[in-house]
Amino acid sequence: NNIIRLDIFLNNQSKSSMDLLRDIGQADQLTSTREENRVLQAKVKELTVRVHELLAENQSLKAEVELYRQECALPSFSKLALGGNHNDDNIVGGEAKGSFIDTMDDEIDDFVTSGNGLYPDDPAVTLPQIHGHSNPLCCVLHPDDSTLATGGADSCLNLCRWGSALAPGDESSVKAVNDAINISCGAPVICASFAQVNQGRGLPIVAAGCMDGSVRLVHCGFDFCGSERILKPESVGSERVVNGINERGIRHGKYVKNVVWSPNAPIVATASADGTVQLTKVGNMDCVMSDDDDDDDGNNNHGTVSMEVIQSMHFDGPVESICFLDDGDTLCCYVRGTSYLSYFDLKDGCKQTKMSLNGESAGTGCFDEHVSFAVLSLNPSPNNGGKYLAAATDTSRNIILETRSERIVRNLYGHKNDGFSNPKIAWSSSGQYLYGNAQDESCVCVWDIASSSIVKRLDVGMGGHSGFVRDIYSSRNTDTVATVSFDKSAKVWLRGL
Repeated sequence: NNIIRLDIFLNNQSKSSMDLLRDIGQADQLTSTREENRVLQAKVKELTVRVHELLAENQSLKAEVELYRQECALPSFSKLALGGNHNDDNIVGGEAKGSFIDTMDDEIDDFVTSGNGLYPDDPAVTLPQIHGHSNPLCCVLHPDDSTLATGGADSCLNLCRWGSALAPGDESSVKAVNDAINISCGAPVICASFAQVNQGRGLPIVAAGCMDGSVRLVHCGFDFCGSERILKPESVGSERVVNGINERGIRHGKYVKNVVWSPNAPIVATASADGTVQLTKVGNMDCVMSDDDDDDDGNNNHGTVSMEVIQSMHFDGPVESICFLDDGDTLCCYVRGTSYLSYFDLKDGCKQTKMSLNGESAGTGCFDEHVSFAVLSLNPSPNNGGKYLAAATDTSRNIILETRSERIVRNLYGHKNDGFSNPKIAWSSSGQYLYGNAQDESCVCVWDIASSSIVKRLDVGMGGHSGFVRDIYSSRNTDTVATVSFDKSAKVWLRGL
């Protein structure tokens, strides 16, 4: 019995020793883990500080690069430094008659003085549920500002006499929406444009660019008596495509990015994600009569119209934005993945001229083939003969450039737009302010161009939209701005008293 008791005692002692050793081992492991965790936390803090330092340095370098591009553009000096010839009258025998001056100093700055503070900022008209329960995607005003056209995700084009919403009474806006004309286009309408002037009189047509690659030409007269507002091309067989035209009208391979009309001819330019641009001449005025012209039976008939593709252009990437310049003699466009704007002289066989978006970079004659942004909206200035272009980019930066040159006049910041956004930009009729949208704010930003600063945000607190702003359009004739938003409404902004 004593022997058995001794064995039990020794076994218990052995277990106690093992438990003690195990406890000691676990304590050592826990201490070691805590120490490693402390070291790792210190390292994380150190790296976090370094990341912030690098981000600050990166922003500083970006600013320095921008300054370098703007301040170091000395074409005349660069040509001499590279051994080039200089035929300037101020150079005689290789010596200058006067001192060299940066060509930027010779440029006239039309934006020296700030704006006069007069621009549309009063949400005078709100058109609720303009496309029912669907989101509106685009907006445009008729050249006489009387009609607002909006395209929607419901595949409809809406024509609204927005002025009737100014009538007294709470229901005037709802009535204006109910009285609007809805035209089914067969696919979501993502861009639209009214025809301008043809031989002294307006062409009663609005072009609607659709998600399926089609462009519908729609009669926009409110006195229209026919049954079908979508105009079909003459002499085109069923579903047969003839030079970009089929029995339904203008056709692209992918969705339409942009639609613009020439300001002085019945020519519509359409740009698509398939990398093509089409210039289509729209006519026969005998078939498309004004609202006051009747046929032999006394009825208006607007069923067909002649469509002729006069030029097709093909690029390696999606054509993001286009606009007409020089009273329709020049077409400017931007193609994704390129570092320049292309200017096509329509009077000289569409001769192409490329202008870098990097500014007058050191004047070395080198062409920088990379930019860190894409231009998703182009808009020529309403005065000075379209001397300047406003470009909305996907990098929280809007740019004002001098037309047909590489000169960057202003950079506008203070908003956010990235590659997943849909930046839009529009001039005030005075040409002193710019309107733009933002990705993370349900507002319209107003920039004073001279100071390059945001002077006002037209947000919900000022009667603005409660959802992200999808499109902005500014009249070139009056102080009238139209916007549409994902709050499913359209607004017309007028200049406050």
